[in-house]
Amino acid sequence: MGSTVRKDILEKVAIDLLSIPPLIFREIRRKLIKTALADIHVDITPLHFEILSLLEKEGKLHVAEIGEKLHVARAQMTHLIDKLTDLNTVERKTDIVDRRTINITLTDQGRAFLEEHKGKLVHTAIETMSRLTDQELEDLANTL
Repeated sequence: MGSTVRKDILEKVAIDLLSIPPLIFREIRRKLIKTALADIHVDITPLHFEILSLLEKEGKLHVAEIGEKLHVARAQMTHLIDKLTDLNTVERKTDIVDRRTINITLTDQGRAFLEEHKGKLVHTAIETMSRLTDQELEDLANTL
C-alpha cells in the first residue's frame, strides 16, 4: 500500500472512529480524547469534549437530549453543563417556541476550542492506528 493511500486511510479511519455511536466505542474514544487533551491546561474531561462535539454537530440541544444521546444520567449532565458554562464554552438559552425549555449551545469560545483541539484528536487516533498492519488497517476501514 502506498504511503499516500495509507495516510488517507488512516485519516478516514480516525474520523470514522471518532464519529461512532457512543455506546459502541465509548471507552476507545475516551482514551483517545484523554491522550489528545493531556497537554492542555484546561480542566476538561473526555465527556466534556464529547458534549462540545455533539453540540457542534447538532446545533442546540436540551440537557436531557444531550444526556440521552451520550447515555449520561440527567443528574450528571447538570454538573457537566455547569462546568462547560463556567469555561464559557457553552451557554444556556431559552427556547423561542417554548420558554420553559432551556437549550444548550456552543459559544464562539467553545467552537474555537473544538477547532483548536480536534486536530490533536485526529492526530492521536492516526498515531495509535499507525501501529496496525496494512491488512488490519484495511479491515478496520471496511468494518467502519
